[in-house]
Amino acid sequence: MIQQTKEMNGPARAAYMRSERTPLPMTLSNEPWCFITGKRIVDGDDARFTHEFDAWVSTAGQNMIDEWVDQGMKTSNPEWEIIYREWYAQDAAAEANENNDYFRRNHK
Repeated sequence: MIQQTKEMNGPARAAYMRSERTPLPMTLSNEPWCFITGKRIVDGDDARFTHEFDAWVSTAGQNMIDEWVDQGMKTSNPEWEIIYREWYAQDAAAEANENNDYFRRNHK
């Protein structure tokens, strides 16, 4: 699902974001907003969904979390840590599945 949303742009992404499968937090103007920055997510932004908080995180928010991790997570921020661990686990599982598919295709 993560890869699917990354590849979507424009109307397809907007329709997916507004589907019942992944409810999107909205502002009063009915526009998506970033859980980390609190700012509106513009169309075409490579936002990523966090299931732990049922919310979207914009590219800017993702960069803030990445910088925090790169600096050693020195300040306490439980929400960011939960999001980071969720995405780390998802990315690791996706990579393992890709490696498994590669192994199956090439080692018959």
